[in-house]
Amino acid sequence: MENWAKKKKKNEEEENQFQRLPDDVVVNIFDKLSDIKWLCRCLVVSKRFSSLIPLIQTVSIKTNAGDCLSVSGNVSDLEFFAKLTQIRSLNLDLVSDFDANKDSVFKWGAKFTSDLDRLTFLYAASLSKRMESEEEEEEEEDDETENEVTQEEKFRRLYLAMDCVKEGLLWLLILSRGIRNYPMLQSITITDSTNKGVRLYLGGEKLVDCRNAFKNSIKCPEEAVPRQESIRVGSVPVLQLPMSGYVMKGVTIVHVKLCRADDSESDAQLAMVDAFAEERGVFLEAVVQILKSYKAGIEII
Repeated sequence: MENWAKKKKKNEEEENQFQRLPDDVVVNIFDKLSDIKWLCRCLVVSKRFSSLIPLIQTVSIKTNAGDCLSVSGNVSDLEFFAKLTQIRSLNLDLVSDFDANKDSVFKWGAKFTSDLDRLTFLYAASLSKRMESEEEEEEEEDDETENEVTQEEKFRRLYLAMDCVKEGLLWLLILSRGIRNYPMLQSITITDSTNKGVRLYLGGEKLVDCRNAFKNSIKCPEEAVPRQESIRVGSVPVLQLPMSGYVMKGVTIVHVKLCRADDSESDAQLAMVDAFAEERGVFLEAVVQILKSYKAGIEII
């Protein structure tokens, strides 16, 4: 009994010490926590927590896109989300529907503003460390015919690229909701759980420009039905990436342009590079190499 009393007293002392912290310090702790699941749990701990959590400025959410667009579904995650009016930094990790095991070497990207004008999709049958000896490289060149993409496989990848276009439009819708619902927002980040889409980050002047564009837009993104106007498709059997030290085999690039823009060759090439500029890695290097050495093989369909 004596040990229990000492333990109780110690817990009460620790609790009292936390209670002495100023409100702004507690809110800062919640900002560091940021994950919405834990914030939901903290919300029911005490009246003080319940009053302070709506003041947090940083929130991180991992959910599927459908739930992210509707705050009326999951009580544990998103029911109280609309109350967080002070949010300045919003980080969204969307659960992707793509099969990560089956389609493990592809990525899509786009330059997001208040509109989604173009999207680029890059797929490779394999991605591996580049062979270093000249003899092995010669063998790779001889094997190019083995890495040719069949017509059936090309169509399968094209359908997958169209799924990525839908994903991109969904990201745009979520972006517009976040910007319009949280006027104090200073930065927003969107990623997907399987890392198939290029990380989207808007902050500073880019976020301001995007907010103004959404305000001046006659139609909201969810009201606009995009019309597919042109698709560029190209294939490369073996693509050497000397800067990153990798080699891609069985490569397909798909560039989709939606309506409302002229489709010049230079604009399309610039958009392909811009789509992966945020990554600054293997996929950006691959696009640059394709446009440098294989752009003649990219055809409009």
